[in-house]
Amino acid sequence: MITPFKDFLKRDISIGDHVVFPGPYNSGMKLGRVVKYSKQNIRVQWSRKYFSGRVAHEETYRDPKECVRVEGADLTMYLLSGDF
Repeated sequence: MITPFKDFLKRDISIGDHVVFPGPYNSGMKLGRVVKYSKQNIRVQWSRKYFSGRVAHEETYRDPKECVRVEGADLTMYLLSGDF
């Protein structure tokens, strides 16, 4: 399948891929999952963890050139750590 977008490292980005992107309001780097394409951007779903322990899922549009696709052992260890 040919994907219309490439990430910062010029790798294909598909729906369902995990990407690292700059968070809203300069809140650091965030891990999210690509859920949809638009004409020029990708829609990324990510989780926000509050101090009370509540987790909220949010979505944001990002330029694909601001994102880096992640996979493999690095992604697995981050998800298992629960630090998101």
